[in-house]
Amino acid sequence: SSAGGAHCFPDLRVGVFKEIVPLGIDPKIVSYKETGIHLSPQEFHREVEQYLSQASQGQNNTILLDCRNFYESKIGRFQGCLAPDIRKFSYFPSYVDENLELFKDKRVLMYCTGGIRCERGSAYLRSKAVCKEVYQLKGGIHKYLEEFPDGFYRGKLFVFDDRYAICSNEDIISACRYCGIMWDQYELCSSQHCRQLVLTCPSCRNKGLTACCPVCQEKELNVTTRASGQALKEECECTRIRPRVPIEPVLQRTLDAGK
Repeated sequence: SSAGGAHCFPDLRVGVFKEIVPLGIDPKIVSYKETGIHLSPQEFHREVEQYLSQASQGQNNTILLDCRNFYESKIGRFQGCLAPDIRKFSYFPSYVDENLELFKDKRVLMYCTGGIRCERGSAYLRSKAVCKEVYQLKGGIHKYLEEFPDGFYRGKLFVFDDRYAICSNEDIISACRYCGIMWDQYELCSSQHCRQLVLTCPSCRNKGLTACCPVCQEKELNVTTRASGQALKEECECTRIRPRVPIEPVLQRTLDAGK
C-alpha cells in the first residue's frame, strides 16, 4: 500500500485474463512456478552493494537487470543497472532472445515495480538455460524503497495510475525533452493520435512544447478536430526511430547509469 487517495484510482474494473502481465508467452509453456530465486529487500540490497563493488573493480559476472519499460527506468532506476530500451513488457522475450550471449554464465539480479513482471520475466530467462543464476527482488522496487528509501535506487518510481510517479529521495536523473534541464514529471503527449508520455518542463510547456516529438507537435497543430469515437492510429517519430528490440554490447558494460 502507499499514499495516494481515491482521486488517483478513479475506476474499478474486474477482469479475467490469461496473463496477469502481457508477456505474450503462454503460461503453460513458461510457468510462474519456474521463477528466479526471490530475494527480500535486505538480501537484494546486499547483492546490489556487492555487485557495485565488484563492478568498480572491473568484475562483471553479475547483471543487474531492470525488466520495466524504458519510460519507467528513465526517471528512476538502480545504480549500475542494465535498463533495456524496450517500450512494452511483451518485447522482453525478444530482448532476451536477441541478447542471449550477454546473459551467458551470468548471475542476474532482476527487478520491476512490484515484483509481478519478474514472475514472468525471470521464468522466461531461466527457460533459456544460459544464466548461472537468476534472482528477483520480492515485492519489487516498491517494497525495497519502504526498507531503503536512500538506498541504491535513485529517482522516482513510475506507477500506472494518475500519480505517474512516487518518490523516496530528491534525486532527478532525467531531463526535459526540449531544453535539457533536469525534470522527471511526465505528461501525456498533447497530440491526440499519440499515447506516449513526455518529459517537458513548465517553461517549455508554456511555450507550447507539449508533444513527445516534432512529428506529434506538428500533427497537434494541424489536426484540431476529430470525428467522435474515431480510432486514432498511434504513430510518431519516437516509435519509428527506436529499435523495437535493442542489441546490447556484450564485452563493454560500464557503470554510467550508476554514476
